[in-house]
Amino acid sequence: MLMTSQSSETDNIKNTLEDKPNDFFQSFKVSLIVGYVFSLSLYCYAVHQSKKEKKNNHLNKAKELVRYICFITSRRKQMVVSQMHKLINFRQIRKERKEISALLERLTSTIWLEELSAATDSFAIDNAIGVGKMGMMYQGNLPNGQLLAVKRLLNSQLFKRQFLSEATILCKYRHKNIVPLFGFCIEGNDRLLAYPYMSNGRLSKWLHPLKSEVVRLKWPQRANIALGIARGLSWLHDLHTVHFNICSQSILLDENFEPKISNFGEAKFMNPNIEDDLGIMFKVNDGKTKKDVYDFGSVLFELITGETYNELTRSCTRTNICGDPSNFYNAIDKTLTGEGFENEVCALLKIACECVKPLPDQRPTMLEVYKNISNVKKGRHGYSDDFDALRGSSEIVSSNSTNEIIEL
Repeated sequence: MLMTSQSSETDNIKNTLEDKPNDFFQSFKVSLIVGYVFSLSLYCYAVHQSKKEKKNNHLNKAKELVRYICFITSRRKQMVVSQMHKLINFRQIRKERKEISALLERLTSTIWLEELSAATDSFAIDNAIGVGKMGMMYQGNLPNGQLLAVKRLLNSQLFKRQFLSEATILCKYRHKNIVPLFGFCIEGNDRLLAYPYMSNGRLSKWLHPLKSEVVRLKWPQRANIALGIARGLSWLHDLHTVHFNICSQSILLDENFEPKISNFGEAKFMNPNIEDDLGIMFKVNDGKTKKDVYDFGSVLFELITGETYNELTRSCTRTNICGDPSNFYNAIDKTLTGEGFENEVCALLKIACECVKPLPDQRPTMLEVYKNISNVKKGRHGYSDDFDALRGSSEIVSSNSTNEIIEL
């Protein structure tokens, strides 16, 4: 029994030992397959990743190339646009020069920027004599001793039309009471106008002196100034040109106190048949001359009272004030009385009232105004009792309403 049992156990052990190599080889085979599959997977993944990276690299390179091409194209476009702008600006400047040269045939000379810079010490602030809407005004001195007033535009593009208007009109028209243009300069973005220097400056300086200044215009000088302005404006209107900016600041006085109308930046032509392209841009209808008449009337009030018409009527409570010179008797500058010119003063006061009538059609023409002032100067005004009449009626007061003032 014992032997049989031992034999059986021995057979089992033998069978077990015989099965183990088979299991080992089977496990090894499975492991080898798994390893191969895993390696193959890793290889495939690596190949895939490599291809993906290559694809991404190609894509990135393509994107980079596109960006570079766009950048180069953009730079090229910018360069082309910049060159085109420069070319257009150059052509515009050349066209502008050509237009002005054709229009300004009566201009005696053109001035270079270097000349004007040297004449004004490089536009030194010490040589600045005024500032306006269009630019700065400088006093200059040429090597030949010629004194200049140089207007340098602050913004050449913004005030291009004003520059062309002033240069065109002043070079086409010459008159005793129009400021002469000595020359002009167009260089790069600079636009400059040069005039002979007017030693007595603006009329406004004499009518509104500083407290530290002792300046005074006597009546004969004021009457001559009024006559000169009226003469210049009537002449301009006869040439179908409207100034549109008459005021004491736009009137210059030479060494003899002869008035010179300046500041033609807002001026316009009335003639619709003007051949110049610039003229067509500026044209207006004939009725607009009455704006100049109104403005002249306001300056005439300023010469007589020291205040413009609008300043005088700002807080007035009289009706039909512009038609009644007696309303302004107390406003007459006291320095103008007591010297024997009272009747002449009052005669011009009546003319001023006619110029500021509410409706343009009610106002006289500048030629009529000039003739009336001329007759007053010659003693043919026919109002020998003007002063006493105005003084006697100056206290008359009407109702509280005022007429609306229509300038155009």
